[in-house]
Amino acid sequence: MLAQRGRITLPTEPEIWRADLLQAGIREIPLDGRIAQLATRLEGMHRDPADRFIVATAILNTATLLTADQGILSWQGELKAVAANE
Repeated sequence: MLAQRGRITLPTEPEIWRADLLQAGIREIPLDGRIAQLATRLEGMHRDPADRFIVATAILNTATLLTADQGILSWQGELKAVAANE
């Protein structure tokens, strides 16, 4: 959706981009009940449900989140995040 809206530019079509990332070793993590439940309990996180799912996924998988989203980067919770635009 971000590419469709012109907010990001992908190097190729989204389907090809995703396939290339998977081939390179990026692992997709499906949304499950534990992630959804944690997403509702992120104190101080803005209300965007997609961002909450992303943050909860990173927390539950002990992953470092690479993002340019200032709302996520400025959140004071237990997330390990790195700014993608630096």
